[in-house]
Amino acid sequence: MPKYCTDEQIIEAWEKLGTAKKVSDALDLDIRQVYFRRRKIEARLGISLASRSTRNRAGPNIVKAKAQDALAAARAEKYEREMIETVRNGTIIVASDCHYWPGMVSPAHEAMLRLIKALKPDIVVLNGDILDGARISRHARIMWEKQPSLKDELHAVQDRCAEIERAAGRARLVRTIGNHDARFENYWSANTPEGEDMPGMTLLDYLPRWRAGWALHVNAETDGWTVIRHRPINGGIHSAYNSTLKSGTHYVHGHLHKLGVTAWADYRGRRYGVDTGTLAEINGPQFNYTEAAPHNWASGFAVLTFRDGRLLQPELAVFEAGAVHFRGEPV
Repeated sequence: MPKYCTDEQIIEAWEKLGTAKKVSDALDLDIRQVYFRRRKIEARLGISLASRSTRNRAGPNIVKAKAQDALAAARAEKYEREMIETVRNGTIIVASDCHYWPGMVSPAHEAMLRLIKALKPDIVVLNGDILDGARISRHARIMWEKQPSLKDELHAVQDRCAEIERAAGRARLVRTIGNHDARFENYWSANTPEGEDMPGMTLLDYLPRWRAGWALHVNAETDGWTVIRHRPINGGIHSAYNSTLKSGTHYVHGHLHKLGVTAWADYRGRRYGVDTGTLAEINGPQFNYTEAAPHNWASGFAVLTFRDGRLLQPELAVFEAGAVHFRGEPV
């Protein structure tokens, strides 16, 4: 029976030894299996396992890999103001306001993992507020409510994001900054300014595989221009309508925990505003501040489909009747 090695073992051996032959000998693996696993690991993790072989050292693949490494390193050190992506024919799955909580995995999150595997999207976007930050909020604790530690919240965020990473395959991973996410950096910058530039002071350090910034522009400067951003341009019940009207683009936002699609048409064509709801359970402990009041929220996420660069009418996966439904069927 062929020997099995974890990705971590192969990465460690490659970084130490530098060639497929040496890794093959050290791990007792067939050299073809080493090459195959190396390509899979590089594609999935977005890294380059550079060879120290003297052959083809300056070839085009090595040059490309080094450029990708440099880009990944730059992205891991700072947030981008505006991220640019292109999707001609494919899909983007957008989930917002996850508010991941220790010990809880929502039905919407589990359904999204299944749909990611089924649809194989080009991009998966977490559109803000993946972290709740209960203990570092400017809002006072409510009575004697139990709040998780920041450390436990971070572990929950990492666990859920790792599940998405495994399901996503080669999909690009993008997250936009939400007001709750900003609590993390805001807390440290206000209370420990001496820690600036130290490891661990930004969410980027905990989620290195995710490109992160304020807004994602898909197919910019075309008829399919779609902006994905945590906050709407205007809030209230007409947030999606006002956001697409005032931006002049398709506009996908979170923040309000509503879930819906609003169309607007003019001489330039049909545009869509999308509220992406919340991936959390709407009556979860993250939302004790609602004091058991009714609220126009929904648990679910959105699926954006592009054909020839144009956005087709967005679709929603919604938790209702005890399950998450998409296109009329439970996911």
